Amino acid sequence: MKTIRHAATLFYYDGPQVFEGRDEIGGHYIAVMVQPSDGREGYLAAGVEPEQLRQFRTGMIDLRSLLLKRAQPEWYLGTAQQGLNQPLPILLQDTPLEDSPYLPEPGFVLHDHPTTVETLQTARERQNLVLDVAVEPPEAAQENRIHVPTLVELLAHLQNMLKHAYASALRALTESQRRTIYRLDAHLLDVIVPAAPGSFRIVLEAASRPDLFGHNELARALDIVDDLFENVADPPKALETAKVHRGHLASSYLRLLQFLVKSDSGFRYSWAEPQFVESRGRTVTRAEAAPLADLLATVSNLAAQSVVLVGALKKADVDSGTWRLATHEGNFSGKTRAGGPTLAGLRLESNYRFTCIEEIAELEVSGREQRSLLLTEYEPA
Repeated sequence: MKTIRHAATLFYYDGPQVFEGRDEIGGHYIAVMVQPSDGREGYLAAGVEPEQLRQFRTGMIDLRSLLLKRAQPEWYLGTAQQGLNQPLPILLQDTPLEDSPYLPEPGFVLHDHPTTVETLQTARERQNLVLDVAVEPPEAAQENRIHVPTLVELLAHLQNMLKHAYASALRALTESQRRTIYRLDAHLLDVIVPAAPGSFRIVLEAASRPDLFGHNELARALDIVDDLFENVADPPKALETAKVHRGHLASSYLRLLQFLVKSDSGFRYSWAEPQFVESRGRTVTRAEAAPLADLLATVSNLAAQSVVLVGALKKADVDSGTWRLATHEGNFSGKTRAGGPTLAGLRLESNYRFTCIEEIAELEVSGREQRSLLLTEYEPA
């Protein structure tokens, strides 16, 4: 009798409804819960190619297509007599799967995050906010693997998006509230599990500790990230949300979507604080990321953010349009915007208020952002 072992739960609802399994020699299987027998969970099981399994995990194909488009037609039924902690015995069936009553209806795709229970459990164990991220690059099709440049770039995009989401959340508060709660390291994450079982999963926690009430400031950023990913399947709706966060946050959101397209990967995450009843999270498939990224890229000035600087003018080159301003926060340099004001007539060492558009030109693999300041108007200060 053939047996398979549970490898990763892909969909959970009052128990593993769909899971990935392995046989004695490492073959890949998909198992789907069917009508229980004698109170024990019954499962339909079928061998699947690793690449097709990856496509299902990323939402590129539905469960029915995964089962019907296999190279080998064999399928099995099994009953979890001792739960899924033990090997699951499965019996070969002699009728075509498409003629059986067990074939799922079309349209079931993995739009739910698979690690909600584990995320909440880890948050409670560590008494801190925990973020569980799963990606599905092509190299993860056969095993728990991801190329180092891909992982580094993913974490850089994620960390920068959280940084800008936290800044966006703070802008909605009063000045006194910001002074009370602001944490310099609130957006930072630490990796606590570099590679968890399943697709390629990494588990992170907030670098800062929660307050006396168990709340972590990073939650403010993740609430906004949830909003951004809420309507990825509906690009016009997602665009409206991105416009609300026009500037650096929208820019980092777009770059993360473009990264998913470039790396041919889906992306899902779940997060929780210790006091949560259940974890929260979102999923974006490779198929969803492409049209949304294309739409966002067509919107002019989506990534531009207004910045006001007040300080002494240290440099003003009329011909090149370059300038430098010394403020209380440090020295800032930039250029005049095309069609914008000229630097003629400005006096060095005089104080000015510069209104600029700040743009992020590119994101290096190191995670550093290359910014440029374009002067749009000024006045004496």
